[in-house]
Amino acid sequence: MSTYRGTFEHDSFLGWLNLFKIRRLQVLYNVGERPPYPVIISKPTVGEVLRNLNKADFGLFATVTFLGFFAARRSTLGLTTTEYMRQRGFSIAWNSFMMAGALFACMNSNNRLTGFVDNGLQWRRKEQRLIKYDFTSEFEEGTIWKFFRLR
Repeated sequence: MSTYRGTFEHDSFLGWLNLFKIRRLQVLYNVGERPPYPVIISKPTVGEVLRNLNKADFGLFATVTFLGFFAARRSTLGLTTTEYMRQRGFSIAWNSFMMAGALFACMNSNNRLTGFVDNGLQWRRKEQRLIKYDFTSEFEEGTIWKFFRLR
């Protein structure tokens, strides 16, 4: 990590903590609005997502797995069944946390490729909206379809 600016480097072990920063209050983007970071691949495949995994994703997986161990242990202590059932329940619970950590890591990798998480790139222009031309609004305003418009 370089100098601390309230954030972590996107490729560091603790880079996944940047997911907790509130960048904007809206989750969905309007039509014509670009994601906060440049898009690397707009529709990545599973192979591209797996090849894009980095230290931040491993840190996310390791943290969820580590905390999941204690959560699974705590949740199976109260079982009043046999020891075998307790061990089996712990195994299932911990494996579930590990799968959730792997899912979160892949989601973070996918969001990095599509520009919704810091990927180390910056936009050249600072505007959030793209310049798009609208050829249908004037036509829609004169018809019944103006009541069904989504934006």
